Amino acid sequence: MPEKSIREMSKIERKYYSLEARVFNSVINGSIILGVVSLIIGLGLFAYSQASRYINTAHNLSRSASAIIDKVADPSSLAEEVMDRYASRKGADPDSESYIADFEDIEEREDYETIRSVLHDFLESSDVYDVYLAMYDRDNSTLVYIVDPIDDDPATPGWWEQVEMREVRDFLDKADSGNTLFSITNTEAYGWLGTAGVPVRNAEGEVVAFFLTDVTLGAVVMSVRFFALTYAIAMAVVVNLFAILLVFKMKKSIVKPINEIAAAAESYVADKRAGKGVTDHFAMLNISTGDEIENLALIMADMERDMGEYEDNLTAVTAEKERIGTELSLATRIQADMLPNIFPAFPERPEFDIYASMAPAKEVGGDFYDFFLVDDNHLCVTIADVSGKGVPAALFMMMSKIMLQNYAMTGLGPAEVLKRVNAQICKNNREEMFVTVWLGILDLNTGVLTAANAGHEYPMVKAPDGEFELIKDRHGLVIGGIDGAKYKEYTLTLTPGSKLFVYTDGVAEATNAAGELFGTDRTLAALRTAGNSAKSVLESVDRAVAEFVGEAPQFDDLTMVCVEYNGKFEGKELTIEAKIDNLPVVTDFVNAELEALDCPMKAQMQLDIAIDELFSNIANYAYNPEIGHATVRVEVEKEPLSVTVTFIDNGTPYDPLSKADPDVTLSAEERDVGGLGIFLVKKSMDDVSYEYKNGKNILKIKKNME
Repeated sequence: MPEKSIREMSKIERKYYSLEARVFNSVINGSIILGVVSLIIGLGLFAYSQASRYINTAHNLSRSASAIIDKVADPSSLAEEVMDRYASRKGADPDSESYIADFEDIEEREDYETIRSVLHDFLESSDVYDVYLAMYDRDNSTLVYIVDPIDDDPATPGWWEQVEMREVRDFLDKADSGNTLFSITNTEAYGWLGTAGVPVRNAEGEVVAFFLTDVTLGAVVMSVRFFALTYAIAMAVVVNLFAILLVFKMKKSIVKPINEIAAAAESYVADKRAGKGVTDHFAMLNISTGDEIENLALIMADMERDMGEYEDNLTAVTAEKERIGTELSLATRIQADMLPNIFPAFPERPEFDIYASMAPAKEVGGDFYDFFLVDDNHLCVTIADVSGKGVPAALFMMMSKIMLQNYAMTGLGPAEVLKRVNAQICKNNREEMFVTVWLGILDLNTGVLTAANAGHEYPMVKAPDGEFELIKDRHGLVIGGIDGAKYKEYTLTLTPGSKLFVYTDGVAEATNAAGELFGTDRTLAALRTAGNSAKSVLESVDRAVAEFVGEAPQFDDLTMVCVEYNGKFEGKELTIEAKIDNLPVVTDFVNAELEALDCPMKAQMQLDIAIDELFSNIANYAYNPEIGHATVRVEVEKEPLSVTVTFIDNGTPYDPLSKADPDVTLSAEERDVGGLGIFLVKKSMDDVSYEYKNGKNILKIKKNME
């Protein structure tokens, strides 16, 4: 195929790749292939018939000689005698004097002279190359002559020559088949030669020799070559005449009408680009081929008549689709803006961490989540799934979300909130839509979670030192199902480090190409391999669902929320620019707390050294070359008395504890530079830990006071 399009081609290139040229080339190539196949078949049959005639002549001659000699002599005994002597001298040079001398007495035997005389008469009276008595040696792939009647330099008894193994098998393996024994060879010494023969058997019926007749096949080869040349010339003439006539006919009946249709199409396109309305380019064509091409011209004429109306309809439909697309895009943004989408959501509240995500199956979805502080000590978390999808579900979702938040902000418990929202929705629900809801209110002081479930998925909870477990809470009726439905509350106690995971059925019911559901077990497995932060929990589940589903389409919205409860923060906190100049401020802030505890001077000095090292690292490297903020928290545990200082920054992720401790047994000149300050911190503190969470470096040091 050409790399250029037809519009990019020159006139010569268009001519070369034209339909007319391709038809001509196809006819020529097809005719040549057909002619070559016919030539091969014809040559094969001709060569076979010629060779068969020669082989049959040679076989008849061998059979006649065998029949006559069997009456006047015993060729089997002569053959056995010669082959016995050959076997005793196997491999010897047949032209050596000693080898020839071993067989000289054979030529003096009366039966040898009788057989040679008969074979000589046959040779002289026929047009063959040789008629002789010989035997094949399979082990050495040789032909051993017994009687050769040629006058000029005949092969003496026992003289042998190398032959092809194929020839040996043609006679020895097929001697008992009843078929004509023959072999055709082409050697440098004899050229093309056909050998046919009949076996000679002894009294036990064993083949001991063959009467063989050689005929030259040179005439056959010359005949085949002449036949091939004559046939090829005739085929070339016929093929070209046939191609010319066929191309002329196809040009008139196919190529010309197609070119007329193409020209009409080109004019149609030009007129459309020029802004012309209804046209009749195809109707003006006068094509009457009576076949598919004429039908194509009529179809194109009908298409041209209908195109104007179609274009008007298409323009209107396109404009409507663009309007709907714009509105759906706007609805998607409005829906996304309705949900909390800035994380971390409450950076000033260390008591908890929360993260949420929603991936709608369509432009807009029916799932939603929400979280907000009812007051300073209570966090409300909601996740819901509206029946249906698309715009109707999105509208119902926004209404439900607003109502749930409004009632929750009044201080009502989860069960009462669901009850009142259900009553409100049931009043005006002519479309009979419904929504499943899980709503929980977490007491940030105590960790007590009070929740109610309106037909939603079971929540999953993880203890600080455990794994995520499914909480099979009691389900109430879906919101919008029946007016007057009541809901039951239940409580869970979250200890610091616990996590809560709630989700919609789009997670558990995610389906792969084989029709399998992701399911609750796979959800729990994904949660158990997640990282520490709430965000990493959702990312782990989302990744597991994506790998499971593969290329299968998303049928339902995918919505998840994870809350990590850290416990009430009872210490003090300082947030300050991470600059070396602020190091005294940080030290004074921590020392003020230590002095209030009557901290031993040694412990205070060790903490001051650690603060100097850690805050200096943040100031020098966390935001380099920019300047960011660092938060320092001081927490006191009284039994036993200890102080924990936490350093938090949003800088480049860096774990100072990952570096190997320096070898302090070496001299200062021998040790690697760096690492000594962190080493001293680890040695002087009772506990040092690091984690990177929610985009923050968090390093904690703990010093026991007792």
